[in-house]
Amino acid sequence: MAPTWVVRQQKMSLKSSDADIRSDGTQLEGTQSIKREQVELGVDLAPRNKFHLNISNPVMIASGTFGYDGYGRGITAEMDLGRLGAVIPKTVTRLPKEGNPEPRWDPPSYRQGLEQGDFLFLNSIGLANPGIESALAGLTAEWSGYGTTVFLSISGDSVSQFAEMTAMTQGVPGFQAIELNLSCPNVENGAMFGHSAQLTAAAVDAVRKNTDLPVLAKLAPNVPDVTEIAIAAVASGADALTICNTVPAMAIDLEARKPVLGGITGGLSGHGLRPISLALVYKTSQVVDVPIIGVGGIFEAKHVMEFLMAGATAVQVGSANLVSLWSPFQIVDELRDRLAASGIRRLDEVIGAAQ
Repeated sequence: MAPTWVVRQQKMSLKSSDADIRSDGTQLEGTQSIKREQVELGVDLAPRNKFHLNISNPVMIASGTFGYDGYGRGITAEMDLGRLGAVIPKTVTRLPKEGNPEPRWDPPSYRQGLEQGDFLFLNSIGLANPGIESALAGLTAEWSGYGTTVFLSISGDSVSQFAEMTAMTQGVPGFQAIELNLSCPNVENGAMFGHSAQLTAAAVDAVRKNTDLPVLAKLAPNVPDVTEIAIAAVASGADALTICNTVPAMAIDLEARKPVLGGITGGLSGHGLRPISLALVYKTSQVVDVPIIGVGGIFEAKHVMEFLMAGATAVQVGSANLVSLWSPFQIVDELRDRLAASGIRRLDEVIGAAQ
């Protein structure tokens, strides 16, 4: 069935268009196309929050892939960020972190790797970042000039640290929502926040009590039952869920007889992550009543359509940005063209269509 929170909308707006599109979003014979400007791409990612979180379209840049450094390096004036739904700069922590040793990428160039037929991308960054104090003092001032919605991504070592970091953001301009990166260990017992419903609930609750801004919880894929954790996050105040983070993985250099990545293991992203994330989005959308943002292997509009039909309300583009910084802009244009060709005027005609 479709995600609970859009069922009522779908009953009012679903027409023959659901039956007129293939699973990849392309038009079936006999459908009536519409003009591109007739397609409405806007969505609300926090319908339960008093501030809401309305974005112009469902395509966002995922945390860690905004420019070459995660904070916009390489983004040029020609790249109008206002054309995107939102931007999520790289996650910041309470204190600065240097990250993992080199090499951090496999293949070293995602663009060259993709050109050579490599669809498995690994990274081992280790949350290298300047710390939240530096980010709030300098980076967020720049974000106000982006002309688009910005999410602040934070990661804490303890529940109290999540609370402290959120309290530090009060009154600071430049972002309209907070996304919690829960793929981090709790120093108090070593357990990963995103692997425990109890820890996830505690982290979300700590953040929720210290901000009125929309709160998004980014969940890990490598758990026995993602729905248990998703339900806990929503019950504790998450306005939306981001699914999912990377999958733990590694590669071996046969000649050197050692792991390719300096951090030994890393996270799998790119095309290899997409079917995993799709399954998690599909499953989770059936048990929660908040919007879901799908992440993982989105390189073209077809992939966006897959996530929307699985139950996502929006998507974040990650690895594709590291192939080309123009990727999310191209995906937005492709998405509008696909929807127009299929006669689809609103995204709620597509969301959950595969359920």
